[in-house]
Amino acid sequence: MNPRGDRLDCSLRTLDRCRGTYTVHAGVQPGTIGIVEPVVWNPLPKQEVLEAVFTQFGDISMTGQIIMLNQYQWRDLRLAKLEVFFYAAIIWGKSPFKVVEDAELIVRRAQAARFATAPRRRDSTRADSYA
Repeated sequence: MNPRGDRLDCSLRTLDRCRGTYTVHAGVQPGTIGIVEPVVWNPLPKQEVLEAVFTQFGDISMTGQIIMLNQYQWRDLRLAKLEVFFYAAIIWGKSPFKVVEDAELIVRRAQAARFATAPRRRDSTRADSYA
């Protein structure tokens, strides 16, 4: 199985209008990625990413697929540490939005677990608190 393209060009835009670009190369084995180049920022950002855009390139030119993630999708993908799986899904023709959905679910479950284990404050206005 061959990858859909040779590389994935990625562009990030932050809340303070800084732009970052980097490239992800396809791996040798099916379903893998090779090198993820470091992000080149112009200028350095002070706030978080507002939007992330991914474009796949083949031997000659762009393959025609552009994927855009909003601030919340990108944050969840980073918090769940699923970026590598997201890149591989795009490069190898899988479903990248399934990876985004999985990341959102992982983050939501982690937040719910953190809330469930947090110490609860006793509410003195409830009737059962007088017992």
